[in-house]
Amino acid sequence: MIDARKGVLEQTRLHLSVLHLLRVSHVIVAVNKIDLVDFSEAVFASIADDVAAVAGSIGLAAPLVIPVSALEGDNVVTVSEKTPWYSGASLLEVLESLPSTDDLESLSETAEPFRFPVQLVLRPQGGLASGLAAEEFRDYRGYAGQVASGSVAVGDLVKLLPTGRSTTVVGIDGPGGAFLDSATAPQSVVLRLADELDVARGELIAAAGTVREPSQDLYSSLSWLSPKPLREGSKVLVKHRTRTVQALVRAISGKLDLDTFVLESASSLELNDIGAVRLRLASALPLEPYALHRRTGAFLVIDPVDGNTLAAGMVGEHPGDSEDERYVI
Repeated sequence: MIDARKGVLEQTRLHLSVLHLLRVSHVIVAVNKIDLVDFSEAVFASIADDVAAVAGSIGLAAPLVIPVSALEGDNVVTVSEKTPWYSGASLLEVLESLPSTDDLESLSETAEPFRFPVQLVLRPQGGLASGLAAEEFRDYRGYAGQVASGSVAVGDLVKLLPTGRSTTVVGIDGPGGAFLDSATAPQSVVLRLADELDVARGELIAAAGTVREPSQDLYSSLSWLSPKPLREGSKVLVKHRTRTVQALVRAISGKLDLDTFVLESASSLELNDIGAVRLRLASALPLEPYALHRRTGAFLVIDPVDGNTLAAGMVGEHPGDSEDERYVI
């Protein structure tokens, strides 16, 4: 949303930068209060050009820019006669024409390799609900969670991370105890594995041959959300899917200059800054670049003292990555 009287501001640049980091595929910019500039085509065109220039400089797909007046409803539900120079659709018409969030996420999730963060280990061992046979479930061991991306089928070879152990999926249990042949993101299911392995909450079950070696070095882009500044040497918590580990801020490589959109030298991150930060984790995590895996490439930075969220993070490329050494065998 842009005020037609003020045009593109630093806040606009920040919002577009965040959308680019998040890989948002459809961006709509509403130029509001167009009535306060007398429905001027020249004012709107100038703002639209500025938005396109900002988007182009950061690699964001060209946003759709719409002139609107929220006060009078112009171009909100139907196209207004007061903007005869605007040939596009109304804001509501554009929104209704877009694919749903569920559809977009489903396409993204199913296109990526199988990832399954373990949320809960199920071992009833006789503590069953009424009507269930204790003998049948005496040796039951299942791993509950939500398929974060991709799909899995009975018989698939999988890797457990960060341990690196391999096993095979021998069963998939769905809601109500249904036995499934396969599961696809974002289904919540219970996986049963061929081997009795010591798997705990926070571990990742992934398709074999598609995962990187777990690492304690996290290279990231952080969107800092706290009034408390981040400095090198700070101790934080990193929450990656269902696992939380301690971390140390090893280096702040720079923060994004919203005028030039290049990283400038910085010793700290302040509220609303976007920066490149290297973290050293207390335990290795199966880190994957956000650009390739949205679900497993995102994490939160948490204050270890009060539990408040400090930043949203996106995993970046490790400078030592290579095509030959990228995946676990």
